[in-house]
Amino acid sequence: MTSRRFRTGIALPALAVSLALPGCAPRSEPGAAADAAIAPVRSTPDSIADPLTALDTLAHVVPAVDDSFETALAPLHEVEIVGRLEGEVVGVYFEEGHRVHAGARLAQLDDRERRATLEERKAEEARTEAAWQRAKKLYDQKVISEEQYIAARSDWQVAVAQRERAGIEWERCAVRSPIAGLIELRRVQMGQMVKPGDLLFRIGNPDTLRAELLLPEARLGTVRAGQRVQLIPSAGSPARMVAITRVNPLVDPASGTFRAVIDIDNRSGELHGGVSARVVLDPARPRPGPGNR
Repeated sequence: MTSRRFRTGIALPALAVSLALPGCAPRSEPGAAADAAIAPVRSTPDSIADPLTALDTLAHVVPAVDDSFETALAPLHEVEIVGRLEGEVVGVYFEEGHRVHAGARLAQLDDRERRATLEERKAEEARTEAAWQRAKKLYDQKVISEEQYIAARSDWQVAVAQRERAGIEWERCAVRSPIAGLIELRRVQMGQMVKPGDLLFRIGNPDTLRAELLLPEARLGTVRAGQRVQLIPSAGSPARMVAITRVNPLVDPASGTFRAVIDIDNRSGELHGGVSARVVLDPARPRPGPGNR
């Protein structure tokens, strides 16, 4: 038995041939016979009978190109400040969102005991220095031996080192910011007992923000430093053109990606750290859509 589909496939070419034969075409405008012959072929179900063939044809007409990648904006300079001593917090001077300068005192630990220790070390340094100076005179006068003179000098050197160590510990009771920036996180409270390693603050400088892209290895060689791309923040600022700062051509074999870095001048303060953004590598490329397929 011949299927309906097979018969349709035979009938349409036959109709096209019969219309093209001399004397068989009906009277019409010039070119109507050709249009009649072509029209049934365009409308035949056989032209879309194979979905895989149709999709493959469409893929050749509109190639899929990944030129848009998600990222996040983070301060180029960002530090976490952790406790370096054990003690009670007796002062907190800034809140989250405040700008601070480098060296600003953010919090204070109880320093009474360490200050007392520092004063003891200073007194010991003064005593041993005086003893060393006397020993030096006596040694010059040949009153004491060289060993006694060296021992007095060593006592003074040890006292100096102990005073310096005590001074460092006392200074660390004041928690200071190592950079100028914005307080992004405050984890310390008045009266809290902290110990070495506890996270106290996180400071970031928002004047320069960084966006990092993990790009597929198929993009290797098509992205270069200095290339202009479009940055579309999710909030805080309209889209802008920026330049890629650096491209690391080393491909991670586990993920099949390489890294590109974009540093953004944000001294105007329009952008905010932590905001997500989309980066369009080829902003001039026509996007597949109803108007450009």
